[in-house]
Amino acid sequence: MDKKITVAVFGASGNVGNHFVNQALEAGLTIKAFVRNPKKYSLSENPNVEIIEGNVTNFADVERAVTNADVVISCLGNVKVNGNYITIMHTAHDNILKAASKQTTVPRCIFISTIGCGGTSWLVKQMLTLIVGKTTFADYEKADKRIREENTVPFLLVRPYALTDKEGNGKYYVTKNQNGTFFKPISRADVAKFILNAVTDQQWDGSPGVLLGGAKP
Repeated sequence: MDKKITVAVFGASGNVGNHFVNQALEAGLTIKAFVRNPKKYSLSENPNVEIIEGNVTNFADVERAVTNADVVISCLGNVKVNGNYITIMHTAHDNILKAASKQTTVPRCIFISTIGCGGTSWLVKQMLTLIVGKTTFADYEKADKRIREENTVPFLLVRPYALTDKEGNGKYYVTKNQNGTFFKPISRADVAKFILNAVTDQQWDGSPGVLLGGAKP
């Protein structure tokens, strides 16, 4: 990558986000890492990482991270707190898109959703609803729809299938075909690899989004 690209990463301390940040730093990118607690973030002292402390449901915090970023990446997900899921996806992604749209130079935004949203797999939707609950999955659906309908900010919507913690091999299968019931599981490291490649590769941008799975034999 010839140009020094600045990437704002929401969910930088999460499983996929952590893989992405490490891979991006190796590729020579500059990172604006949005985290809730900088003291717990392992890369706080890296000179190529700017820490943005904040809450994704607070627009002013999100705007600080998005400002002057060339690309914005969301690796966010609803997480359990004291046994209950906190639904942040729609609010967070709405904030990101609104903040991006206000910039003089509008950054591309890359979002991770999940197969099952947007009618991509009825079976996966039922399974995830049973696992995380109706309210939580409905928040994913609402966020997914908000992204798909965006018409000002250039975006890439990524729906990975069956994430694993296996070691990545840098390979994946990506398609705009919206039938995503029978894909191969994919490692979080390989999801991060796809996103890193997508920082400069815009071929998959726009609605209806892409489905991402493990590489076919």
